[in-house]
Amino acid sequence: MTALASPTTIALVALMKLKGVGRRAALKIVDREIGVSEGREEILSKAERAKLPASELLHAWMQSEEELERSFDAGVRAFSVHEAGYPERLKNIPDPPAVLYVKGDPRGLHAAYCVAVVGTREPTAYGEKVARKSAASAVEAGFIIISGLAHGCDTLGHEGCLDARGVGVAVLAHGLDKVYPAANRGLAQRLLDFEGCLVSEYALGVIPLRTAFAERDRIQSGLSDGVLVIETDVKGGTMHTVRFSREQKRALACIEHPATWTHEDKTKGNQKLVADRWAEAIPDGEALKRFLERLKLERAKISEPPKPAQPGSQISMAF
Repeated sequence: MTALASPTTIALVALMKLKGVGRRAALKIVDREIGVSEGREEILSKAERAKLPASELLHAWMQSEEELERSFDAGVRAFSVHEAGYPERLKNIPDPPAVLYVKGDPRGLHAAYCVAVVGTREPTAYGEKVARKSAASAVEAGFIIISGLAHGCDTLGHEGCLDARGVGVAVLAHGLDKVYPAANRGLAQRLLDFEGCLVSEYALGVIPLRTAFAERDRIQSGLSDGVLVIETDVKGGTMHTVRFSREQKRALACIEHPATWTHEDKTKGNQKLVADRWAEAIPDGEALKRFLERLKLERAKISEPPKPAQPGSQISMAF
């Protein structure tokens, strides 16, 4: 057993290597933290009861130890859902990652206040400005910024976070040995330089697949206290995050555009979410301030009185 990962993490990674065993099945088998003295023997016993082949599991266990050692050497830590290092917010969603890989400083995952800033890869000029400004304003109000490092609103949200010298978390849909899109490698490094982190539920070497991006969206929402949608059309990929935010009971808000922008397709999703009362409308900085303050109040109800994630100041009143 490697000292660089817990037996619980090794067990979950090993189980998910077996044919037909996904994260849900793995978590049914490993339903608690495994002590160091229990280790592989405990998992073999559980696997036998689940009618899994012991020889294949032993091979997967050895592969997992080697894989996790390579991850550690690459600066990537792995936390199982049963460990203290795993983010509490994410642990409590309906379908949490069995193992979360983290590159960088993990403290932002446990910060007092976190908000996801998401939206289309092709924002309007108004959306570009608002994405950057909203993220910077949230940092000034004491929030960690969660987003997905995609082109468009995600990139601008991360940039706004860095503009305000905040801490950002980028959720990726592939192994953390790569950055996709490649154009955002520099941005990813700047997030790391400013005490942020990159996270994923995928091991090193896993390439981005279409289905993984929707899976990634549940983590963006799950790590946050609320989700701010900058821009989306009615059927955009951002709607995956919206759906997960509702399932996870996260507060949801959408930028409300001035009339001169409401004809744009990339604002139609915002309009529908507000009209259907799925989301709170955010027409200006004052409304954003109220939304963020409510997130703080709701967070205070479910946790000890929090300390600010970073020094705060008066939030800007206009986009």
